[in-house]
Amino acid sequence: MYMEALPSVDSTNKKVSKYTIMYENTAVLTFDRNADKVDLHDGSCLPFGLRGNVSPKPAAVLEWLIFRIDNLQRTYMNMVYLARQVGRDRDKVLSDSAGVSCTDNFWIKTSDVLATWDELTTLRDENRALSTIALTGNMNGSTPQELLKGFTSLFTTKGHFTKAILGGSIYKLKEDALLELPAYLIGKHIGVSIAECELENGFIKIKLFTSPAISLVHAAELKTYFDTTDEIYNHMLQLGRTDIVNQLQRMYIFNYIIGNPDLHDENTGLLYDAKTFEFLAVSPCYDHNIAFQEGFGGLSRATKGNSSSLPLDDWTKLFINNHPDIVEKLKLLPYTKINKYLSKRQIAELKDRVKKVLGWFEEKS
Repeated sequence: MYMEALPSVDSTNKKVSKYTIMYENTAVLTFDRNADKVDLHDGSCLPFGLRGNVSPKPAAVLEWLIFRIDNLQRTYMNMVYLARQVGRDRDKVLSDSAGVSCTDNFWIKTSDVLATWDELTTLRDENRALSTIALTGNMNGSTPQELLKGFTSLFTTKGHFTKAILGGSIYKLKEDALLELPAYLIGKHIGVSIAECELENGFIKIKLFTSPAISLVHAAELKTYFDTTDEIYNHMLQLGRTDIVNQLQRMYIFNYIIGNPDLHDENTGLLYDAKTFEFLAVSPCYDHNIAFQEGFGGLSRATKGNSSSLPLDDWTKLFINNHPDIVEKLKLLPYTKINKYLSKRQIAELKDRVKKVLGWFEEKS
């Protein structure tokens, strides 16, 4: 029933019959495509999206595998597929990349993947020629041998705008992501956890906040784990994780201030201990390419599985009095540093939102 969902484009190629989800050096489960069967090896290392059941169903495993490398819609990714000589064949993508990611320690092993976890992490995201193609779409000047070196997590990285991953940082084009800089300045100033970024040689360089010891699980996958369409905030509240609840409140307030309509379930999540899988904190705020939206009224993008939008203005009203430190720092926002990145209208609307936040705080004080 599920065999056709992961087809090979070239019918002359032998299809992969078994996929093993690995966690570092541990085999977690094996999905037998021909038998439509899952053999669980180590349930303690299951991805959060597959932890809802004692024994994950084949359909759920297949969905996880497909979503893992589902990013062809990103600009220039078609060129990356060509450069790595995988076409649009998912089996080839998995064999070439092993499904390795810059956000967690999972990978996919097939009979064609001969690398070890140590080799994957050592050779991951160090191919400068491939990074150039991911950012510009220009394949000139690089040999096939250069483009095929190492392993890349570009296949598992989501998002619409062009990006490359190199040396522990994500690079974006300046013309696409300049608004990351004023967002970072504001977040850093008001004391919100935010991914570090800077301008480097015409690119926006964003430091990765994950590591071999700390991984990220996106809110979309957490909702599968919790079997809900409700906000993760409410589940953290029920679990008594006041630390994470507090951090989420600050995230909502910050995203209202910067006028970000793109706070969706793939642009937020939780950091967890890569050994114990314990939730540690809300991920630093990231992905602010389209922040400072002119005419922003407070609504951010609809969440996965929920048709309503996020009312960031209402949530800011509700939570701002829990964060007087943000209020005090907003009064001294460094507009002289921020102004050069924004239009006059964006600055005016930013000041208007700041004024509203200060007013909402005074109303309840």
